[in-house]
Amino acid sequence: MEIAAIHFIILMAMSGLTKGAGVLSDGPLNAAVGETVVFNPTLTSSETLIHVLWIFGDNIIIEYNTYGPNNTNPEYEGRIFISNGSLELRNVTSNDSGQYSVIITLIVRDGGKIAVGVTELDVNERISGASVTSETNLSIEGNSFNLSCDADGSMISREWKKDGVKLTPDDHLSLQENNRVLTFNSLSRKDTGVYLCNVTNPVSQEGAEYKMVVYYGPENVQIKGPSDIDLKTTLTLTCSAESVPASYTWMLNSTKIHNSAVYTKDNTEPSDSGIYICEVMNNVTGRTSSALHGLSVTGAPGLSVGAISGIVILCLVASSAGAGGGYYIYKKKINKNATPRP
Repeated sequence: MEIAAIHFIILMAMSGLTKGAGVLSDGPLNAAVGETVVFNPTLTSSETLIHVLWIFGDNIIIEYNTYGPNNTNPEYEGRIFISNGSLELRNVTSNDSGQYSVIITLIVRDGGKIAVGVTELDVNERISGASVTSETNLSIEGNSFNLSCDADGSMISREWKKDGVKLTPDDHLSLQENNRVLTFNSLSRKDTGVYLCNVTNPVSQEGAEYKMVVYYGPENVQIKGPSDIDLKTTLTLTCSAESVPASYTWMLNSTKIHNSAVYTKDNTEPSDSGIYICEVMNNVTGRTSSALHGLSVTGAPGLSVGAISGIVILCLVASSAGAGGGYYIYKKKINKNATPRP
C-alpha cells in the first residue's frame, strides 16, 4: 500500500469520515532506552480482525494478514511481535521516538470497517550519575558562590531544595543554564544547610545532595570571668566569638599562656594579675579579632576584700589600744616613785 494512500486513510478516519478512529491512546507513551513498549488498539469482541498495518512516521513496520503472509520491515526483524492487532516493540532506542499509526481492517455483522489510531512514543535515557559540585570549597560569607548539578540522561529537568524547601530565584540567589547552576550573589551564614538537586525526566529521577557550610567571622569577641579574685583560688575565663571555624589563643601581659576557648588556673598567685587577651583566628577567612580583660589577684584565700579590710582595721584598733594602755601603766609607775614637791 502506498504511503500517500495510507496517510489519506488515516486523515479521513481521524476526521470522522470512517468509523473506529482513535483506537490508540493519545499519548505520548514514555519508555526508557532498552525497554519494551506495547501499543494496544482498543477493539471490541464482536469485531474480527483480518488485516493490520503498523506505521512509524513514513515507514511501514509490519503488515499483518490473518489469512495470508505477513510483511515485516527488515529493520524491525527480531524486535517486534504482533498479537490481535497489538504491536510489541522491544529494546527501544531514542531513534524509536515519534509518531506511530495503525490501520486495522475489521469484519463486523453488517459488513466491514477500518479502524485507525495515532499516538506518540518518547524514548529517553534513564538519569544516572547525578551530582552537585562547587567550583571551590571556600564558601565564605560575602563572596559569590556557584553550585552545579549534572547528570547523564535525556530530557532532563532540575529542581533545587534547601533543607527540604524548594528554592526560588530572588535578589540573593539565581538559577541559570536551565536550572543547572545555582548562584549565590553574596553568601550569608544563613545559607548553611543541605542542598538537594532533584533531576527528573519522563522515565526516571535521581537526586544529589551538597552539604554547605558558610564560613564567617570572627566577630563580637567576648571574655566572661571575674575582674577581681582572691589568692590561692581557681580562675576561669571563657572566650566566645561569632566565627566558623575558630581557634583561640590566650595571652597574659603579652605572653601566650593557653590555646582553647576556656582558660583555667588553679591556686592563683599575684603574678596572675594583669591584662588578659583572647585572640580568635579563622583560618578559612584569614581574619582575626581579640578582646581584653583586666584581672586583679588580691587578699587571702577564702576571704573577700571586705573581710580583709575589716581584719586590717581591727588590727589597727587593737594595736592602738595596746599602745595607749602601756603608756598609762608606765606613767602611773613613774608618778608613784617620784619625789613629792615641796
